[in-house]
Amino acid sequence: MAMTKFTLGEVYGLTKSLTKLTDKDIPIKASFNLIKFLKSCSEEMDVLEKARVKLVEKYSEEKEEGKDTQVSDENKEKFQEEFSVLLNEEVEIDFKPIAEDDLGDISMSANDLIPLQKLFVEK
Repeated sequence: MAMTKFTLGEVYGLTKSLTKLTDKDIPIKASFNLIKFLKSCSEEMDVLEKARVKLVEKYSEEKEEGKDTQVSDENKEKFQEEFSVLLNEEVEIDFKPIAEDDLGDISMSANDLIPLQKLFVEK
C-alpha cells in the first residue's frame, strides 16, 4: 500500500459516499481495500469529532438543563474559522488508488462519485 494525503475535509466529505460504495457488489480485492480505507477514515473522523466537540464547548453558551450544547451566535464565526483550519489539516492514509475497471459493473449517482474521485485511477 502507499500513503496518500487527504485533508480532513476530504475524508469527512467522502465517508458517506464510501459507505454507499462498500454496500455495492464489487470484486473482493477492491472491496477489501475500500473497507480498510473506510476503517482508517473512521479513525480520522473520530479524532475530528472529538476536536469539533471541544470547539463547540469552547464557543458555546451556558448549557440549559436538557438542551444540547450549541455555539453561541456571537461565536459562530470564530468557531467556523477554527473548524475550517481543522478541516484543512492533512493526514496520510495507507491507501493505493483503485483502477476504475477493478470495481466491476456497478452504478452510483454522480453526487456520490464526486467526493470519491481521488480514490480511483484510470487503467
